[in-house]
Amino acid sequence: MTVYYHQIRALIDPEQSDPLPGGGRLQDVSIILTGRVDGVPDRPAGITLLACQARELAFELLQLAEHADRERTHPS
Repeated sequence: MTVYYHQIRALIDPEQSDPLPGGGRLQDVSIILTGRVDGVPDRPAGITLLACQARELAFELLQLAEHADRERTHPS
């Protein structure tokens, strides 16, 4: 079954970090998906990513969005 989420939030939660040996912190990026089915809030879905994973996902999303825009304006 496919679930369609209507809202996506990306955030940095200070509670989702780990201390590093040098005194810094390894900060994760959280992605939260929420939506409604027939007006009833659906269970949210979430994932926590390392910064490098969040960057890779953001790059892939940007590429897909650019491709989708090109297809919309210049159909083959």
